[in-house]
Amino acid sequence: MNIELFIKIGLPVSLGLIMLSMGLTLKSKDFQAVIREPKAFMVGLSAQMLLVPLLAVLLLQVFKLPPVLAVGLLILSFSPGGTTSNLFSYMAKGDVALSIALTAVASFITPFSIPLLTELALRSQLGENADIVIPIGLTMKRLFVVTIVPVLLGMTLRHIRPNWADKIQPLIHKFAVSLFLAVIFSMIYKLSGKMPKHLPQVATITSVMIILAMLAGFIISKLARLNPRQIKTITIEVGMQNGGMALIVTQGVLSNPQMSVVPVIYGLIMLIPIIMYVLISRQQTHHETASAI
Repeated sequence: MNIELFIKIGLPVSLGLIMLSMGLTLKSKDFQAVIREPKAFMVGLSAQMLLVPLLAVLLLQVFKLPPVLAVGLLILSFSPGGTTSNLFSYMAKGDVALSIALTAVASFITPFSIPLLTELALRSQLGENADIVIPIGLTMKRLFVVTIVPVLLGMTLRHIRPNWADKIQPLIHKFAVSLFLAVIFSMIYKLSGKMPKHLPQVATITSVMIILAMLAGFIISKLARLNPRQIKTITIEVGMQNGGMALIVTQGVLSNPQMSVVPVIYGLIMLIPIIMYVLISRQQTHHETASAI
């Protein structure tokens, strides 16, 4: 199998399996966080869906990216964090139920919001007569099949056979993550000629976006008077974007390698500030626990 075919098949399959894995862990009580803590949920979801895209637009006024790369950054900003954010929320001792609820609900929204917002991004950056166009209906169908269908399938399997779901979920998750990483490394290899040229620009703007998004999530959560665990979770959720979802659009739908450089480089640097925040949060929790004793 050549590398291009592997990427074309492996990318949606790996993301679909990741979403299936998430669905296999979801229970009805996971959505109770939306009802139990509506303020925290609405703060987090609003920041993910509205604040991060606005931040990307503002950063593009400062960092003059080429139009195609600018579209890639905007598509990335339209893709709120995936299942990895749940893991980091757990590691930071945040509110995991809130994190799962945000990820699950966002997964049901983005297949419909991303195509519409991407069309606006293409028009704003490339003009009305741009050669690159997004088939909105087809894109919605693809994202629906890759995200919503696997989540619903996983939830159904968990409801019918919970013990079986517990057994197969870790295996599916490990395989899905391994496949996704293989796809990313394949894309890095394929884009090796383009990445050095754009690395300084893209690495700088994506690093700034991550840090500012995390800071914004933290400040908004503080202003909303959320509890410390919720603040940690929203900081992480707002700071992390779903690079895999962005790649489905830039690579799988638009077939634009240059545009795909943005989510690939983002994926390489995203973990640095997130892991630093997790370590700081864990240390802070440790000190608070020690002081309480």
